[in-house]
Amino acid sequence: MKKKRSFTADYREDYLLNDLAFPPETSGIRVHSFCHSLWQPNYRPDSAVWLFRPLLLVSMILAGEEDYIDEEGDRIVRKPGFFSISDLNYDKDPIHKRKHPLERYFVLFQVNEFLREILQNLFPTGFPQAVLPNPGRMKSCFEDIRRVLRKKGEQDNVLLGAMGFRLLCEASRQFSTRPRIPEPLSRAVHYMGNQFCNAALKRTDVAKAAGISVASLGKLFQEHFHETVNQRILSLRLEKAKHLLKHTELPVAEIALQCGFSYSYYFSRVFKEKNGILPGDYRRRNDEIRRKEPASG
Repeated sequence: MKKKRSFTADYREDYLLNDLAFPPETSGIRVHSFCHSLWQPNYRPDSAVWLFRPLLLVSMILAGEEDYIDEEGDRIVRKPGFFSISDLNYDKDPIHKRKHPLERYFVLFQVNEFLREILQNLFPTGFPQAVLPNPGRMKSCFEDIRRVLRKKGEQDNVLLGAMGFRLLCEASRQFSTRPRIPEPLSRAVHYMGNQFCNAALKRTDVAKAAGISVASLGKLFQEHFHETVNQRILSLRLEKAKHLLKHTELPVAEIALQCGFSYSYYFSRVFKEKNGILPGDYRRRNDEIRRKEPASG
């Protein structure tokens, strides 16, 4: 374990870093680090540090508030107890307009296929982004990870992974008690899951399938998923594209068409914006990982 402290007039971040090696193909959960941060109103995080970092950020606001403008131009305010899971190699950072100090805990997980499979099972409708019903229990999970990282002697990746899994399970348990999503939203999600590869798909089509107006559909998506309809469609298309890049030899242009992108140059631009890497480079990187895997049997 390594300690790292960043401290200026604008922010303070105390890191506990797990410095044990952990190959990406390992079948386990790896806690990369724990951080206790305090940002002052005039601090602006440098999003560039996360480029090409396959990390998952699990965060909870302890005090203050997060106040920012999202990609659609809407103002979002998050209060203490707000919990979120974000893929740092996929999500864009918001434009912060904070008026108050923001104190939070966050844990970084190293992303691999094993963790993604667990997350899909724990959060089938997407990563949670909402106030916790019981923030005290979640705070205890964060602090248990900090406690393990602080232990003297050789770091225990297995124990850390177990504590990380406990934190994710606690989040799944707390959010699974929330009311089921409304029937129109369920119809919309089902329709999008079948039609997202259609390049002509529009919000009006989804709203019609759901039986509600476009405005009502947008409000439901923000309330339950904290994203727009178009963001969900784009996420579905990019996830399928990543699967095809990893498991087929189809040309990039053909993959773009199969995933609902009318133009391959637009697909490549959006893919790089979201993943920090071009589609062809993403394929080559995964091919290299597979070649390094030990032969089975």
